[in-house]
Amino acid sequence: MNLPNRLTLLRMILAIPFIYFLGEAETHGIAFRITALIIFAVASITDFFDGYLARKHNLITDFGKLMDPLADKILVISALVIFVDIKYIPAWMSIVVIAREFLISGIRTLAAAKGEVIPAGNLGKYKTTSQMIVIILMMILGDNPYNFYMMLIPVILTVWSGWEYTVKAKHYFLNMK
Repeated sequence: MNLPNRLTLLRMILAIPFIYFLGEAETHGIAFRITALIIFAVASITDFFDGYLARKHNLITDFGKLMDPLADKILVISALVIFVDIKYIPAWMSIVVIAREFLISGIRTLAAAKGEVIPAGNLGKYKTTSQMIVIILMMILGDNPYNFYMMLIPVILTVWSGWEYTVKAKHYFLNMK
């Protein structure tokens, strides 16, 4: 397994302690929130480096094309679900993001059944980056009235990138039996 793929796996593993510390931060205080923030920041940095290293050293694999976006989804969705639970954002924002991820995963499954792998596009990468930045900001700022407005940016990019992805993949739907 190459280094970019190991970084992707590390991001998936880091989701476990991240979920624990962020989920318990309201009960146990600032130390847990800071720990969650550090874990999330490290995991987010691995997202940049796994892609950078894979492209720079021609280490792009089908595993990375499939698992890198999945690792991002696990990390981001975990944060959003907890943010809904602690009332940082309304549930509908999290549901929009999760629904888009299910839709895209379904499209990727259809593609995989035809022997194709669909890598993340630029708009999807911007969406993920904006989600990670907003999640970090929410962990830094805590509960505040701006969380809703900050989260609007990734929600809009989520809908936009989901639409773009679906339009590009419409042939998978049209050729279904």
